Amino acid sequence: MTHAADFLALSEHLTGEPSLDPQLADSYRQRLAAAYPADLGRLIDAWHAAAASPDPGAALQADLDADTRLALAARATITVWYTAQFARPDGSPDAPGTTQQFRSGLIWKVIQAHPTSAAPQPPEPSGYGYWAQRP
Repeated sequence: MTHAADFLALSEHLTGEPSLDPQLADSYRQRLAAAYPADLGRLIDAWHAAAASPDPGAALQADLDADTRLALAARATITVWYTAQFARPDGSPDAPGTTQQFRSGLIWKVIQAHPTSAAPQPPEPSGYGYWAQRP
């Protein structure tokens, strides 16, 4: 597998989402690689090795428990998929790259809502009280 394919598989494992967007994954991988240049590659390599074990989740967890830098990169990976932003190793924020990334955050699916900046447009429910209708 390539780092791109491994990153997508790792992301699907970490988020629990079985079919993430490969183009979005590539964009997130590039953003994370800029912030975590050494650690993201090591995290992807750890996932590649863990995926070949009988219990990939346990194997990856053991690696994350043993290495706080890998754990930070894993946390940033999860966070970027849910919110389109993450904290760099120095604690500074990496804001959503694009409006589309913000709108595609998994958080909106989890909370069953639309992004705050994207109210539904007709023919979707709209008008006063649209938020009371299930998405």
